[in-house]
Amino acid sequence: MDEITKTRIKVLTGLAIIVVIVHVILIKVFVFSGQGGTADKKTVDQAPKVAEPEVRRVVYRNFVPSKNPRFGQALDYTGTIRGNLPSSAVSGSSGARSGIIVDMQTRRVLWEKNSARPVPIASMAKMMTMLLVMEQLEKRSDLSVETSVPVTKTARDVPRTGVLYLAPGEAFTVQELMIATAVKSANDAATLLAEYFGGSVPVFVNMMNSRALQLGLRNTSFINPCGLPEGKRNSLGSAADMVMLGEQLLQFPLLMEWCNLKSASIRSGKTVFVNTNKLVNPRYPGVDGLKTGYIRAAGSCLTFSAVRNKRRIMGCVTGFKSSRERDRFCRRLLDWAYKQPGTVTAKR
Repeated sequence: MDEITKTRIKVLTGLAIIVVIVHVILIKVFVFSGQGGTADKKTVDQAPKVAEPEVRRVVYRNFVPSKNPRFGQALDYTGTIRGNLPSSAVSGSSGARSGIIVDMQTRRVLWEKNSARPVPIASMAKMMTMLLVMEQLEKRSDLSVETSVPVTKTARDVPRTGVLYLAPGEAFTVQELMIATAVKSANDAATLLAEYFGGSVPVFVNMMNSRALQLGLRNTSFINPCGLPEGKRNSLGSAADMVMLGEQLLQFPLLMEWCNLKSASIRSGKTVFVNTNKLVNPRYPGVDGLKTGYIRAAGSCLTFSAVRNKRRIMGCVTGFKSSRERDRFCRRLLDWAYKQPGTVTAKR
């Protein structure tokens, strides 16, 4: 065998050895990686899984969120009739200091008169008192409409007008006090509720004014929970604000039931009272609230609501010389409003 052949054999042998070594190395690397991957997979599989956050379903007690997509939106004054209405359309508007009527689905203001002007609102202030009580009942699981509230000296000291004549030692449920506030417009009942839910009347009044700001009621301010004057001071509000406030009450069906009672009683039926809102009457279809008011500075006032043919209309008037004139005008105003073009589906 010549030297060239020997050299070739050595080179080929060397290459073969190198190939074998490379293959051995690659096999070891592959096997090691495979074991490592298996171990990592087991580690991942055995690792405790992080629990996904529990999605809690909100459970309401008395609150039913409005299904109206335009709930709470600004009112639309496009095409609004302003000032006194022609007698041929609706007579009696000249008796109103201020007023407004609104299609709540479209937010369209059908008529208004000084509707942004702050004026004394008398017992319509109780709408905010009732709203805050219902909102507190939603927030506080330790309270319910059956919670007993003892009569306090603060409530007994309320001026003896439009009252239940609460006596020392008596106690009433929240529901009884709310019905008395909504139906009889009892000033001492509203004051007792305010003191109980606020801890004191001044604290509750601060809550009322804070809530008014949250709701965008820029022309409204409260001095007490019942609407009575304090010297020369009065709770003030605009007709437009009262409609926006009243709309909030619609989300509490139980409260609306109370506002729609023709009469009610407490003290085991010994004290009976009738609704101050005479529009709550089968003769006036669809009316389901909301709140009357009267003091000398305010005149006869009313925030009212109705549903006819699935269409929600709300309004407010202030300053009438008598409740009879006020009610007569509001009935005519409602009939007129329902003749105006509007939506066909009403939702709370």
